[in-house]
Amino acid sequence: MDLFTYYRSTSSYRVRIALALKGLEYNAIPVNLLLGGGEQRTPGYKAVNPQGRVPALRLDDGGVITQSLAIIEYLEERYPQPALLAEDLVQRARQR
Repeated sequence: MDLFTYYRSTSSYRVRIALALKGLEYNAIPVNLLLGGGEQRTPGYKAVNPQGRVPALRLDDGGVITQSLAIIEYLEERYPQPALLAEDLVQRARQR
């Protein structure tokens, strides 16, 4: 997996935390949001994420998931252990 990320992006940080908690290996691909008007606006990055936002997770099969919460939900369903959310519905709601 490749994670397109920016070190000061809280959305990217959220995904990096989830990946770390699950113990998953990934390649971090930095996307500088400030350099030269922002690398997220380049045609190369727009080919990955037409919205031009980080994070974006490129899967091993080439598919791409964008938006941090969608990425975290994918990780939770694809790699259920260790779980990020409690089994109890009330606890789960509080965690969200």
